[in-house]
Amino acid sequence: MTKQAKNLRKIIVSAIFLAIALVIKTLFTIDIPMFGANGMRIGVSGIFSVMPSILFGPFYGAITGALSDLLGFLLKPTGGYIPLLTLTAALAGFLRGGIWFILKKRSTSKIRIGVICVTFFLLAFGIYNFASLAADGVNDKFYANDATYLANIENITPEVTAEITGGKHLVSKMLIERTITSKTTDKETKAIIVDKTIEKANNNLLTYIVTMTYGIAGSGVLGLILLIVDLIISRATLKNGDSPVPITSLLIAALVSGLIVTTINTFILREFYSEAWKSLPFALVWIPRVVEEILSNIVNVYFVSVLYGVFNRQQSLRRIVE
Repeated sequence: MTKQAKNLRKIIVSAIFLAIALVIKTLFTIDIPMFGANGMRIGVSGIFSVMPSILFGPFYGAITGALSDLLGFLLKPTGGYIPLLTLTAALAGFLRGGIWFILKKRSTSKIRIGVICVTFFLLAFGIYNFASLAADGVNDKFYANDATYLANIENITPEVTAEITGGKHLVSKMLIERTITSKTTDKETKAIIVDKTIEKANNNLLTYIVTMTYGIAGSGVLGLILLIVDLIISRATLKNGDSPVPITSLLIAALVSGLIVTTINTFILREFYSEAWKSLPFALVWIPRVVEEILSNIVNVYFVSVLYGVFNRQQSLRRIVE
């Protein structure tokens, strides 16, 4: 088979998967509002839209991802069109295909050992951060209750910061230093609005707290989930002593790319398109979307592994990938 013929077949197969994904996205996808905006999209179209990236690599994944977002909007508009989300859909396909192609031929046992080591490190680090912040009394009401901060709110100097962070654990110092200078000023007089400044500082602090505790510990839990799901799916798809696809590698590719793009999309929607989200702490709108992304990817990976196995068992199709 010539290179041109092989590329043509890749395009045709990708187009078929894209068409199936668009039909499912149009007819069987549910949009769930969150805090006054479209927050999450529940559906199984991702099972088919990710296949080109898994079969043919990151560039096919990027093109399919972008077209899926653009054509999906044209077929079923929900609110205004956001070009940046089309770009991040392309990024998701590119990352997924790239990570998968890097990992798929690596030793599954070595990858599992690596996941176990990273998992327990993240769990330990997240628990340590929980304990450190709790011991220092650093929470989402910290600035409203700190007398030194309140007395110097209009002039936060390095000396004030040093006094507030004195005797605290490293993680507490780091988060306070990152957020203590947050302030809201009146546009006309440039005067600090005290209540708004305290609220903004606390909201920013909360985002960092969630990242350093729930985010890190949650990543460790995600590692445990990945290993458990890997075991379950590997057994479910076991045939002739082998799984049709390295499940661990596929899970890593799906979850890493999905979490990166979900985080970027949440930032884009919150900062540029949703006033309702902008007034909320980033963590409050990010966590539900991340949970949905994790659950949907776990479900999708099972069906993708089945489709990949079917594809590999067809000799005429397998030659396209090889």
